[in-house]
Amino acid sequence: MQKPNIKTSKPIVPMIYAYTTPGVSYHDGYIKIGYTEQNVDERIRQQTHTAGIKAQKEWTGMAVFDDGSGETFKDHDFHAYLRQNDIEQPMDKGNEYFSPEDRNEWFYITPMDSKSMFNDFRQNHGILEQKEAIVPYTLREEQAAAVAATKTYKEANPGGEFLWNAKPRFGKTLSVYDLMKKIKAQRVLIVTNRPAIANSWYSDYVKFIGRESHYMFVSTVDGIKDRPYVISYDSYKQDEASREKKKIQPMGLIDFVSLQDLKGAKAFGGQFNKLEEIGKINWDLLVIDEAHEGVDTLKTDVALTALVAILPCICPAHPSRHWLMKSSIAMLYTTTLTLMSNGQSVIGM
Repeated sequence: MQKPNIKTSKPIVPMIYAYTTPGVSYHDGYIKIGYTEQNVDERIRQQTHTAGIKAQKEWTGMAVFDDGSGETFKDHDFHAYLRQNDIEQPMDKGNEYFSPEDRNEWFYITPMDSKSMFNDFRQNHGILEQKEAIVPYTLREEQAAAVAATKTYKEANPGGEFLWNAKPRFGKTLSVYDLMKKIKAQRVLIVTNRPAIANSWYSDYVKFIGRESHYMFVSTVDGIKDRPYVISYDSYKQDEASREKKKIQPMGLIDFVSLQDLKGAKAFGGQFNKLEEIGKINWDLLVIDEAHEGVDTLKTDVALTALVAILPCICPAHPSRHWLMKSSIAMLYTTTLTLMSNGQSVIGM
């Protein structure tokens, strides 16, 4: 007797789809890009039939990276890639006709160009190749002295701490990057109590370091997380695995985090599932950037108390291999402020 061929399930194929609505004037030039695990035509119909809108399906593609790994992604991953490429959305163009829930999935781009970018995204895991050439630089005398002194101290005291008590406009960001290369640090963690300074770290990375120097810039800090050459830690790990498989030189990691985000992570006593990598990586260089403007001893006390509370938790498995570089206020803030008022910089313990 022939056994019945009964199928109780079917494979789920995650899909990215794109459609336009030619009959809606304020949609002109825009395309909707979404994700579904059901039939694409049915999903588009669900979104448009109740409003009586006629949709035109432009393209579809499997939400699977094109490297044989079988790894899938969601529409918001591709959306982030589009934003990194400066593709505008309704909120960017002041189009108030889109409802808040719709704005994040509509992009001002042609169907052909969006399909081309989707194919690029699948092939490169959403990691942009850097187009701008990095700018050669020469450190000023005081910057070069700070880097040299720090390098010498680290080599003699691998478990020690070092202070850069630098005056405004010293150029500590570029100097830190130079130090990073001088000591051949491959895993660099930068923690700041002021996320607003993220732009300077990102700008100097793009201008002076970049992918050419074999470093990738990882961050989830608001204001830079969607910038062209900022990637997530997951994307960095994917690229690392791909390079290892192809026997290509791995890229170094620059991970920029805010103290506020760090304190909110579960690994450090918070309640959010984020920044898990911070406590797992064997960091070569840990930079505490306490940049500030003006004098605010209360905020300084709060920031330093938080730093003292959280830093011992950063990597309990091997704390002796860490050394800290504190800039600007540092721990002896009273002395620092006095020195700052005299326009001096102090480099050392």
